[in-house]
Amino acid sequence: MPELCVKLIGMKIALFLKDDKLSDCDTDSIPIIILHTDRKSVVEVEKDFFVKKDVNYVALWLLTKRIKEIYVTDIDPLVKKLFEKLGVIVRKYEDIEKNSILRKFIP
Repeated sequence: MPELCVKLIGMKIALFLKDDKLSDCDTDSIPIIILHTDRKSVVEVEKDFFVKKDVNYVALWLLTKRIKEIYVTDIDPLVKKLFEKLGVIVRKYEDIEKNSILRKFIP
């Protein structure tokens, strides 16, 4: 009898590793850690980065990568609103402690 495999619906979470405010006028390179999660744990970690050209480029990157949640140090309120309209949850780094999966990664 063949083994039945069920894939849990997961989510991708992006951690923007930059101390500056994420805004529309930023042109620096932004390193990112992408965490692939299931309902209970992180199942894969991916490193990525991009040279931020404008907010539309970042929005397209989020949609292409199917990112559902991001953590940033700070973000422009208009950029946050745009990302949320695209279905991306925007959180600050201090909110990591509230996430049962991510809090395991902080000292």
